[in-house]
Amino acid sequence: MTLEDFLTVVAASKPADWRTTVLPTFMFRVVPVRASGGGTVDFDLQEHTTTMTFTKDVRFGLAWGLVTDKNFNDEWVQKLPNKRAQAVILDFLYNGALVFRDTLVAVDGSRCILPQPVNEVGPPYKVPDRRARIAKLVHQLVGPETNFDAYFKRVGMQPVDQPWP
Repeated sequence: MTLEDFLTVVAASKPADWRTTVLPTFMFRVVPVRASGGGTVDFDLQEHTTTMTFTKDVRFGLAWGLVTDKNFNDEWVQKLPNKRAQAVILDFLYNGALVFRDTLVAVDGSRCILPQPVNEVGPPYKVPDRRARIAKLVHQLVGPETNFDAYFKRVGMQPVDQPWP
């Protein structure tokens, strides 16, 4: 099994092929809390909020929810009514081992989960097709019941046929 094979299976899957589990996920990281003058004053224990298991082959898994940037701010996010966005880690797991990590963006006050485009200047903001399909899958599994395609179009994103990752 190569990473290419793994990502192809995930991108071709449907939401009905997955089973989601919410907290606790037991996938933690410890983040130091810094004082305004420097130094560490405390530690914050963070964890993924959701794990997803591929029911057709339980060796495939995803973990979602570790926030990497609470104040994500790219130009394309400004096209939405609510400018609040967060960069969130999506981990790809095979037999429970981390095989790949990507960052998606929860936008419009977490009303939609979108991929990050490969170009910074746009529109159009180009997103490799496979990355877009995986982001849509994650949105359908853990996001609210909003229209991914409408958000994708509203911010000026466009799927492109290019290798990813």
